[in-house]
Amino acid sequence: MSTKYFIMTKTPGSRTDDNADNKIIFLNNEETHVLPRINLDYYASSGLFECQLIEWCKQFVQKDKVFLDIGAHSGTYSISLSAHCQQVYSFEPQKMTYYSLCGGVALSGKDNITCLQYGLGSPEQVGQQTLKIVSHDGGGSSLHSTKGILREESIEVRTLDSFHIENVGFIKMDVEENELYVLKGALKTLETSEYPTILFESNYNNTELFDFIRDIGYSGIIAVGGCNNMYLTTKN
Repeated sequence: MSTKYFIMTKTPGSRTDDNADNKIIFLNNEETHVLPRINLDYYASSGLFECQLIEWCKQFVQKDKVFLDIGAHSGTYSISLSAHCQQVYSFEPQKMTYYSLCGGVALSGKDNITCLQYGLGSPEQVGQQTLKIVSHDGGGSSLHSTKGILREESIEVRTLDSFHIENVGFIKMDVEENELYVLKGALKTLETSEYPTILFESNYNNTELFDFIRDIGYSGIIAVGGCNNMYLTTKN
């Protein structure tokens, strides 16, 4: 049984024993998302980003299988799909975004989600790498950005294979042009799980990535309808 949480806020810089302006916030919904305030207007009017895509993904997760959320951001996929699978491993390397992910998981009481503050990549990328931050909401951060960089952050990169995760049924991967390298570090995981379905982002016709996916054991790749940059692997 998960511990239940509430939120207490205090005035910044106040004494810890000064309770005059404390606010207690009790959340009575079972799923709670800690989201970047800069996008408040969108969330208030439209709900979660990619909500229709998240709903569509429910057909690929399985109650007896593991879901990998690679590039989890604040955990909208992880939290929303966790009730439909056995276990979720959520990878998010950017510090403050990772904290929002953990906050949402804790407030939602999701004890089948494991949050991991690592970037994933190829064996050649393992170690400390520089993540380029390109937005104020934590989205779009990349090892490969060359323009629009707001700041940089040192992160630790590991291969997916180094975690020895088994029984994977579905993978969502959104890692801003590092998809090919993640897969190069995931060959054993994919093989032992019999090549689970992968939903991934590609912002251009990445022939090298698509050819690699076909070469390692997938029969094809289909574009996801209604999205201009999301693709799904298929297998025989």
